[in-house]
Amino acid sequence: MKERYCTHRSLLNGSRARRVIVSQLSNSLSHRVQGKSIAPELLFAWLAAAAVGCTTLGPMPATTAVSAIPAGRAGAEFQLAAVPGYYLSSSVGESPKGAAISHLSLLVEPDKLIGVPGLIVGGRAVGNSDSGIYPEAMAGYRAVLDDSRRWAIGGVLFGTHASTTHQSASYSATRIGAEAAVDWRATPDSNWVELHLLGGASLTGLNASGVYCLSANGQYGVDCANPPANLTTANASGVYSALNAGIALDLGRHLPAIFHGGRVALLAAAGTMPTVIGGQQQSARTYGSLGLSLGFGLGASEEAPRRAELTVDTR
Repeated sequence: MKERYCTHRSLLNGSRARRVIVSQLSNSLSHRVQGKSIAPELLFAWLAAAAVGCTTLGPMPATTAVSAIPAGRAGAEFQLAAVPGYYLSSSVGESPKGAAISHLSLLVEPDKLIGVPGLIVGGRAVGNSDSGIYPEAMAGYRAVLDDSRRWAIGGVLFGTHASTTHQSASYSATRIGAEAAVDWRATPDSNWVELHLLGGASLTGLNASGVYCLSANGQYGVDCANPPANLTTANASGVYSALNAGIALDLGRHLPAIFHGGRVALLAAAGTMPTVIGGQQQSARTYGSLGLSLGFGLGASEEAPRRAELTVDTR
């Protein structure tokens, strides 16, 4: 579990990629002042900027970012996101912190094809080329609670094993967890635009080990020299919790078409993460981070009747 720390560097000079992002953001803000809009990809760049300055290992998302709303018809959901979380490499640093974690997911909701509406199965790719990319399986269930379809709840199970080596550092981790989510529609039911408030909580069981370089005082992780010096091994395990909240804009969710709608969501999370000092695990520490997700669904063109529209003939 190791991170290339920037303790003795300017954050703006941490890497060429970071300088490029800062330049793009500066230009975009200048355009904003002139009345122009900021491109969506720059928002993702801003969220990822904090993680670009130093090489990081062991991405650990705090949320699955799965919507609690069932599609109500057979289909698939695709999502690109920078979800709140942290890196295992940060757990050996002097100041552990949260980060935005790259996430690309696919979920399938068979609905009436198997006679179990609300069941979802799928997976996601977590991380990037610098931190290491690993797959994670997901399965869950979601349902609408009331006739007006204002409240929805969902639950997701997830788990994976991941390992990556970068230069002289490496990590290996197994994680298994569960997340509960709630969704409240804050605006009237609409085929076109709806505003939703989101919330959730997760528990993740983690067992991780790694090799990294210690600072001269033997306490915290630092950049490994070439050849590496003061290499150490560490192990961390436990059950870690996280809370998340967000606000989402749904577009075209109820249209009678193969397009099942899109969602743009701003996410925030806070939770606990492992802490390692001098190669020894310590009490868990807290972190917080932000995220942004973009998703859309495709599938069967006919949506199930809304509960408020169902009638019973008593004759």
